[in-house]
Amino acid sequence: MENEETVSRSVKNARAPQNKKQPNKKKKKWLVPIVGLLICLALVFTGGLVYFQSHFFITAKANGVDISLLNAKAAKEKLEQLNKAEDVVIKVNGKEEKIALPEKYQITEEYLKQNMGDRSIKLPINEDYKNELKNKLNELTFEEGTPSQDARIEKVDGNYQILPEQIGTAVDKEALMNQVLKDVDENKGSYVYDVKEFYQKPTVTKDDKGLQEKLASLSKKENKAITLDINGEKLTLTKEELQSFMDTAGNVDPNKVYAWVEQTNQKYGSIFKPIIFKNVHGVTTKYKNNGSYGWDINMPQTRDLLVQALNSDKDTETITVPIDGDVTQSSTVDKDYVEIDLNDQKMYFFKNGAKVVETDVITGRYNKGTATVPGFHTILYKDTDTKLEGEMLDGSKYSVPVKYWMPLKSFGGVVTQIGIHDADYKAEYFGNKEAYKTNFGSNGCINTPGAAVAQIFNGAYAGMPVIVYGHIYDDAPGEFDKPVDYGEPA
Repeated sequence: MENEETVSRSVKNARAPQNKKQPNKKKKKWLVPIVGLLICLALVFTGGLVYFQSHFFITAKANGVDISLLNAKAAKEKLEQLNKAEDVVIKVNGKEEKIALPEKYQITEEYLKQNMGDRSIKLPINEDYKNELKNKLNELTFEEGTPSQDARIEKVDGNYQILPEQIGTAVDKEALMNQVLKDVDENKGSYVYDVKEFYQKPTVTKDDKGLQEKLASLSKKENKAITLDINGEKLTLTKEELQSFMDTAGNVDPNKVYAWVEQTNQKYGSIFKPIIFKNVHGVTTKYKNNGSYGWDINMPQTRDLLVQALNSDKDTETITVPIDGDVTQSSTVDKDYVEIDLNDQKMYFFKNGAKVVETDVITGRYNKGTATVPGFHTILYKDTDTKLEGEMLDGSKYSVPVKYWMPLKSFGGVVTQIGIHDADYKAEYFGNKEAYKTNFGSNGCINTPGAAVAQIFNGAYAGMPVIVYGHIYDDAPGEFDKPVDYGEPA
């Protein structure tokens, strides 16, 4: 037993050294390939460093063109495609206009070498290419064509409506140029354009919100019910009249409103209507109103009220028209007035339809330049204890103190400088129907006995009618220098 144990131990001891040497052999086997791989990688890396000193990286691009693994020379040759000869083609009515594109980029080996390590390169632009292209495009000429029309509001069959826009045939050259420059800048690659796609576009279409709002405003205003109360008479404005006040944007023009009020005033105002008068001889005559007898519309105030009504939110409105003048004065004069009969050299004063005064008078000296002119007049004002001064046709001066003075206003609102006044210094000639043909004739005034004129003065008032009639100056020398109205049968 001891020998067996001895032998076993000897065997174990003999094997022990072999087990300790085995791991060293394995390490040597793995180390060789690792070292080799590292050496290879080092060689590849070193080679790559050397290679990419003169070649672009694998993902390198210049203006989107792949130039990976190319050297500067090869990359330059490939990039020349960006400057390849291309034409911009403009189609005009079936014909083609061609413009050769100038070189866009500056492509040099030096620039590429300087940017060899970049993965995304932006080539420098040829500074003159845009200007050169613009100049070439500017040289293009197109027919004038028909301009486009914006959508607009117009009156059709009595109603406002939107007329749609119309595309014309005028070329928007600037839009065409901008599109070409944009496409070339982005290297679109196809540069064919039909000018039909670049006709000038209308700036306002039928769907324009502003245009729709204007139409709505117009419709509201033109359909308003506006009635004027003109001294008791009702006048409702028509749709056409309301439309005439506005432009197609719905803006009310105060000047157009005023013009309409002015025409309406001519129709309704009594100062524009003829005067009907029946004289002491029973003859009824129609005279022109001198423009101050009766009433008329206050036009500025009425215009403002109308403009306000049109611009208001109300659909219905009645306007009481402001009136100037005396609404009680009728076109038929038969109550308060002074009547002067030139033929008989007589004057009559009526108050409330009753004759109060009948008196002899001496009228203007026998010459049309100093005549007491026929027609419808009104008393301008009344004055007392004044002096009348002037010059006769022969150049002689006169200065006459008077107790009562009532100057007249004639047709057209003319202040004639003639009037009714006392002249007692001519007392012995009153009743002489031919006195006006002598030097006792006046410078146009109605010379009256003091007592009679005093009565008239006390009962008269500013604005009272004075009707003068007769034909005694028809054959007189000279020319009338004041408005004359003989009237006409009524």
